Amino acid sequence: MAGETKLKGPDLSQEGIDSGAVGDQMPAVGHVDGKPVIVLRTAAGLRAVGGRCTHYGGPLGEGLFDGERIHCPWHHAVFDIDTGEAVGAPALNPVPTYQATERDGRVYVRGPVEAPKVVRTPVANPESVVIVGAGAAGAVAAETLRRYGYTNPITLIGQEAPVDRPNLSKDYLAGTAPEEWMPLRSSDFYTDQDIDLVVDRQVVRIDPAEGRIELDDGKNISYGALLLAPGAEPIRLPLKGGDLPHVHYLRSFEDSRRIINALEGASHAVIVGA
Repeated sequence: MAGETKLKGPDLSQEGIDSGAVGDQMPAVGHVDGKPVIVLRTAAGLRAVGGRCTHYGGPLGEGLFDGERIHCPWHHAVFDIDTGEAVGAPALNPVPTYQATERDGRVYVRGPVEAPKVVRTPVANPESVVIVGAGAAGAVAAETLRRYGYTNPITLIGQEAPVDRPNLSKDYLAGTAPEEWMPLRSSDFYTDQDIDLVVDRQVVRIDPAEGRIELDDGKNISYGALLLAPGAEPIRLPLKGGDLPHVHYLRSFEDSRRIINALEGASHAVIVGA
């Protein structure tokens, strides 16, 4: 599923595209320097950005444009058409931005060019933020706080480091995605962003009156603001034998590894849940 998106449409830097083909709803598709690019007409003028979603390579030319943002058709990541910024999960990285110009009835694209800088000031400024849950929602929340100018301490707590969870039941399980694809970010990223990532821990108590949480190892962490993003757990079979060693549930990276190991020598598998 991941990989190179086949180039479609004209070379936008050399041939350009007919102005009539660039509308305000569906992206016009082409390429620049061997990379897919989409062009749209907005209320503020022509806009052009990279045509491949940074999450998993989905074709943004087949996505939905709402007037300001383009939505990936595969996993619904959202990108700002002015800045290329990833403003909706599961994408984390921006798409490149390009310069689009119109002349003699055709639209030409050059670039990529540096996107305009966005300077933001937090609406609120709590003394610290603790995020319970290190799935995509919690991880993106931590990143977004930093992107929006929040500089105070952030603690992100989960049973595992943030991973590309949809892949656990897809390409990784099928053996076509290597382990290095799975983390959403490297450990260095969280260090560089000054995000304290706490893994292999669970929150066992929340004390809102005191503004603190307690972890299963007895450690207490104070917070100015608390975000709960624990995600969901698979429903456990309420049947006799539901806890036998060969019965597996899929939620975590380690769960996916266990299923892969269990498949060695297995002649058949039964999947409960469709």
